[in-house]
Amino acid sequence: MITCPKTRAEAEAYRYNEWAGNPGGSAYRLTRCAYEVYPHVLSHGRQCLHKPGKGPDGLYCGQHAKKVK
Repeated sequence: MITCPKTRAEAEAYRYNEWAGNPGGSAYRLTRCAYEVYPHVLSHGRQCLHKPGKGPDGLYCGQHAKKVK
């Protein structure tokens, strides 16, 4: 199950692409949707590349805002 940030503070604390080879992960970027996507079956998650502005606290793109409740 994917845990999605619901507030700006949660998004800023969330780390994308965290794994043994990258233990620090990647920080949240304000210009991108806060949803974590897995572009390939065996890949690590990364932040969605679409523009935010919808959903909780305006953190998500239109596509992912529908998935976050």
